[in-house]
Amino acid sequence: MFGSLISGLLAQKKVTFKVDMNNYTGGAFNTVYVVGNFGSQWCGNCNPLSDADADGVWEGTLNITADSIEYKFAMDNWKFQEALTSGSSCTKTSGGYTNRFLKLSGDVVLDKVCYESCAACVAQSKKSVTFNVNMRQFSGSYTNVYVSGDFNGWSGNSNQLTDSDGDKIFSGTFDITKDSIEYKFTADNWTSQENLSVGSSCTKTTGPNTNRFTKVTGSKVLSNVCWGSCSECTNDVTFKVDMAKYKGAAFTTVYVNGSFNGWCGNCNPMADADKDGIWEVKLPLTQDSFEYLHTLDGFNVKEAMKEGSSCTKTTAGYTNRFVKVTGNTVLDVTCFESCVSCANTKEKAMVTFKVDMNSYKDTFKTVNVNGTFNGWCGSCNTLTDADKDGIYEITMPLNANDTFEYLYTLDGWRVKETWAGGESCTKTTGTNTNRMSAVAKDSALPAVCWEKCVSCLTAATTNLSSSNVRIYPNPTEGTVNLVAGLAKETSGTIEVIDMLGHKLHTENFSGKSVKTSINMNNMKSGLYMVIINTPGSRYQERVFLNNK
Repeated sequence: MFGSLISGLLAQKKVTFKVDMNNYTGGAFNTVYVVGNFGSQWCGNCNPLSDADADGVWEGTLNITADSIEYKFAMDNWKFQEALTSGSSCTKTSGGYTNRFLKLSGDVVLDKVCYESCAACVAQSKKSVTFNVNMRQFSGSYTNVYVSGDFNGWSGNSNQLTDSDGDKIFSGTFDITKDSIEYKFTADNWTSQENLSVGSSCTKTTGPNTNRFTKVTGSKVLSNVCWGSCSECTNDVTFKVDMAKYKGAAFTTVYVNGSFNGWCGNCNPMADADKDGIWEVKLPLTQDSFEYLHTLDGFNVKEAMKEGSSCTKTTAGYTNRFVKVTGNTVLDVTCFESCVSCANTKEKAMVTFKVDMNSYKDTFKTVNVNGTFNGWCGSCNTLTDADKDGIYEITMPLNANDTFEYLYTLDGWRVKETWAGGESCTKTTGTNTNRMSAVAKDSALPAVCWEKCVSCLTAATTNLSSSNVRIYPNPTEGTVNLVAGLAKETSGTIEVIDMLGHKLHTENFSGKSVKTSINMNNMKSGLYMVIINTPGSRYQERVFLNNK
């Protein structure tokens, strides 16, 4: 009788375990195991379950002799394990450990339960959540960045973020079934983790742990935040501009406008506290590269930067300053409309442009001047006709001792001057023919007729043209001959100027014809302008000197 009692106590019971993993949101795994205080005593890889039909339910049958057991489900030799809630109907807590608990009286097929639950799984909707973290201000070294949270069992290497464009902003999109999550960003399987401040706007503190917290009511893209912060990464960028050589219209305040403030006009004023002519402002910016310009009184005046300059970038016809920053940055002091300091910037000359529109027959709203000095910007520089005499003008600061090309245009670029090429005031490069002038100092260009090199009066009445003026040889090696026939007795002057506007030769003439030789042997090789002036008329032709 005693032997039969022992035999009964040690009788084996076939126990079939089933766990539904369909709602599991943790790290990736290969195999689910049942582990417990039976057999090999909490062995992590002794009792594998299987999912033969790939329906997400793992099951297996074991022979167990005990009449009660504690157990739980785990994966890949304890890589992941259930975190069961103390006091749940299917659990027992002993010595701080909460496990599943089961009494056995015979063979049993256990009900299918959800992972980490005493009940069957309830279908949960998956929400797509995109995580973003900026690592630019992370001071340590790292290889891989992850998001770790209660949705993946705080795994340090399950949900890796990637940086496909190399801008140090790491992103990843994952399916989440929870309605709210706690998480933080980690690096290299918990080698580094965020140290978040208690009470921060994006955190939740439970016991000693402060983590990021967000509600997940639907798919969402989380804000791009700086490592260890609830906010975007910012760099303090100090802008400085020297107005010492600015000769334009009077102004009250200098502003900085760019892609970082939506070119807003008067959002970011600069200051010149010590009255040294250098205006500056420090701004916290999130971008690591941006375009910008210095402007005056909102957008009353803006810099006209030259395309191709070392500090610029041209996009869709707009040339702006451009800079990349990798941390807090104090930009070099540069001269207004220059990439270098005022000490290394050309002197400015105030140049007045004038165009007579009296002979233009079509309608227009505005007259503009466009050229190499303003990047052919369209409507940047508008001429005005204050006295209503039909002559439009504008005075602008340009580089002194410089040569520039330009055109007069109407309503921005709606209508522009057109030239055949070869005119005395034009230059042709490729398929483009433009006006060309040179200035050495403050000067006013003569009022010229639309699409003419001379005034409207001269264009209508001049006795001088290429048909009755001959200047030869051209090119010349030292002496140039000038012959001109006039319609009537008149007097005038002949001038030779270089392309910087310096007058190098002057002589007078009178009569109905002109015949003279000009000695250019003492002049340097280059391009010169020979000009014939008579009362009410003017003729000019470029001559190239190849002085051997």
